[in-house]
Amino acid sequence: MSHRLIRSRLELEGIELPEKILNQTLDVLTRHESIRGFQKRPLPKGVLKAILTAARSAPTSSNLQAYSIIVVTDEERKDRLATLSGNQGFIREAPVFLVFCADIYRLKYVTERQGYRFAAETLEMFLLAAVDAALALQNALVAAESLGLVSVPVGSVRNDPVRMSEELGLPDGVFALAGLSIGFEREGVRRGVKPRLPEQVTVHHEQYSTEHLEEGLAEYDRVMIERRTYDGRRVSIAGEPEREGVEYGWCEHTARRCTRPETIAASASLRENLRQVLEQRGFSFR
Repeated sequence: MSHRLIRSRLELEGIELPEKILNQTLDVLTRHESIRGFQKRPLPKGVLKAILTAARSAPTSSNLQAYSIIVVTDEERKDRLATLSGNQGFIREAPVFLVFCADIYRLKYVTERQGYRFAAETLEMFLLAAVDAALALQNALVAAESLGLVSVPVGSVRNDPVRMSEELGLPDGVFALAGLSIGFEREGVRRGVKPRLPEQVTVHHEQYSTEHLEEGLAEYDRVMIERRTYDGRRVSIAGEPEREGVEYGWCEHTARRCTRPETIAASASLRENLRQVLEQRGFSFR
């Protein structure tokens, strides 16, 4: 079944907002689509600086600014990073690849510089740094798309954290959390804004509610099956035969991905020992 390319979530979900509150920011946010095909075309002068300035303007917990951004434009390094990140070709294509890192190295350095002992080796500090990095990434994404560019976040920079750290020269206390490819889209790669779970499933008022969970999941499954979203992308479970009579929609796809931690990554066991790697690299989870 063919589908007209829909470029806005407002149109996709039939949401009508008062015209007086519609603005360019909402337009950019609701039109986001992860694009995985880029032109071999450099960014115009000043664009990267604008994107990085927007990223650095993101909220940060207690002004600790526990993140760092690695800007990668060297073709050979992008090629190596693409290989480490599931061999994803779009990383090679895009003129810029930003790697957003959770960074407590700088906080340790400042604490010791001032003559104190760093004692914030906790799960909370890792979460704080991860959230700081994620907020900076989202700001960069929105800034890039507001300038007419396209982008795609890349979680697979976590596939091989040791080699990724070596390639980027990351000291202990710095962890590559996610990447962001930015550039001009290659013709024909858009697929339209992807449907999301219904609002009643992910948005709760005053308290968490499961009242509409089942009907929302069933509705979403129908949409994703109709769109044939998972054609050719089915997740196999080793040792289990294919189930008969089970429609393969978001629920079945998601459930299969969650049967083992390693199935979340592109290949088995890529991120299975992530906690151990993080502890070896200077993070703590007590």
